[in-house]
Amino acid sequence: MKGTRLGISVALGALSLGIAGTAGAEEPTELAPRGSYVRVDLDPSRVITSDDEPVFGGGPPHILFLNRCTGGETITPGGGGSVANQSSILSFSVNFPPFPYGDAAWSQVMDHARSIFSPFNISVVDVDPGNTPHDEAIVCGDAAQAGFNGAGGVAPFTCGIINNPITFTFAETLGNNPRLLAEVVAQEAAHAWGLDHEYLCQDPMTYLSGCGNKTFQDVDAQCGEFSARSCDCGGGTQNSYQHILNAFGSAVPDTQAPTAAITYPHDGDVFEPGSDFEITVDVNDDVQVTLVTLYSNDAPAGADETSPFGPWPVTNIPEGVYSFYIEAEDPAGNLTQSPTVTINVSATGEPPPPDSGGDSDPGGSTGGDGGIDSDGVDTNDGVTSGPGGDDAGALPDGYSTGLGPEPTANGCDCTTGDSPRGAMGFGLMLLALLGLRRGRRRS
Repeated sequence: MKGTRLGISVALGALSLGIAGTAGAEEPTELAPRGSYVRVDLDPSRVITSDDEPVFGGGPPHILFLNRCTGGETITPGGGGSVANQSSILSFSVNFPPFPYGDAAWSQVMDHARSIFSPFNISVVDVDPGNTPHDEAIVCGDAAQAGFNGAGGVAPFTCGIINNPITFTFAETLGNNPRLLAEVVAQEAAHAWGLDHEYLCQDPMTYLSGCGNKTFQDVDAQCGEFSARSCDCGGGTQNSYQHILNAFGSAVPDTQAPTAAITYPHDGDVFEPGSDFEITVDVNDDVQVTLVTLYSNDAPAGADETSPFGPWPVTNIPEGVYSFYIEAEDPAGNLTQSPTVTINVSATGEPPPPDSGGDSDPGGSTGGDGGIDSDGVDTNDGVTSGPGGDDAGALPDGYSTGLGPEPTANGCDCTTGDSPRGAMGFGLMLLALLGLRRGRRRS
């Protein structure tokens, strides 16, 4: 390994302007993904050098976590890396604000990043892997805030692969350009794997612009920014594609689905009316679980995108029979449904007779007074799925999982606004559920 001198390379400048299209048509070209890297002196246990055998190729996918800093993200100086929210190149703690350009732009950033890394055994995710070893790309904030004025991105660098690095792509500095942001993420991630800048416009490791979308090129390219120079780790050329391929292996289709189970309550449990409890789950995957959806009586009842998943609190549950299951999904779209758990809520401590009807269909599905219990109390919450009565799969008024405003007097806020968890917002507030109580730590 080369020496451990500490220094910052040329940082990102301003927009590059040029002439494109037909004669006389002047317009700005793309902003080059110009970033910085900082030479670091790390504990040898955190660096895999070229003398080491590749350890990732052919194994589980290497995880690259793109962190949009939802709710803000604090990174402190230190050597703990991504699993400890510590960066070896920060001089002070930084509280990064959330990604500023919205869900649609973020989805495009993820799509572009996954495309750039698609040839390799690298899983690009935006759900925090927690203590699982992973690279982390902070995609938010501006360069000045972190002490790197003018830089589009910055990463730790040494002549080897850094374990659990944190890199930075300054979204507010670069602007709302999803492709550019993804290319800067790619450059900074690769700096942490020992790749230098390249004097090759088509590669993400370049400072050059005006040649379209960039992908890792399987060519021996000269190193350099705006002119060729010797590579920082020796030699006159580098091949970014082969370097990453040798480190992590080629892309391997993920065909293994997660495992999923409800751990509480148990199938056949009996509760008294008005009981409080939590629905807890256990999910695992060979790569990562990205979404867990809870179903009640076959209707979606809530979703969680953050590990550990759940629990879903249930409060003041009315008499009736309830069946629950979960679905767990991984980044490749593999889906697993857990076994169904059925519980009884009964004042007698026994399930209702099979032919008793009534509360076994909480909320009713035949309209009118289908939600009137034996005491003459209307158990309907007034939310219907059409003429004739409440959703048969809707949970009762006392069932709560905490997302959104406080419940109204009848236990249901009944709004249809977007869920903070994205895709699961599609009208599930029409159920008596209020969503998830748990907040997301990161992603």
